[in-house]
Amino acid sequence: MTSLTVTRTLAASPARVWRSWTDAAELSTWLWPPSFDTTCEIDLQAGGRFRISSQNAGMAVGGEYLEIDEPSRLVFTWRWDGEEEDTLVTVTFEASGSGTVLGVRHERFTSAESCASHEQGWNDCLDRLPAHLAS
Repeated sequence: MTSLTVTRTLAASPARVWRSWTDAAELSTWLWPPSFDTTCEIDLQAGGRFRISSQNAGMAVGGEYLEIDEPSRLVFTWRWDGEEEDTLVTVTFEASGSGTVLGVRHERFTSAESCASHEQGWNDCLDRLPAHLAS
């Protein structure tokens, strides 16, 4: 397995869900657990970079935005600090009724173990998103 796809149906508009992914203050509040005291830096433009870090958890990830199609599609690279593997994430925001179907496709893994670990991580992260959107 070299790729994974995780989807969620959310009770918020695509524009609102988009903002939760592209505003540094918002992303830092829901992506990782509150105890991580997450910080985010986002330069939202093609070729711009992002960095998500937690001193408390001793981890950070960053990448480059490759495609920005507000509010429907976001494509970026993903690399954990200290790792050699650059992977690719595509996030889609599709209007559905009064909400949004969010899709996260993460690909280019070099091992099934890494892919499975990331799938669990994305599920954990996305489980926190509905409460953030409702607040």
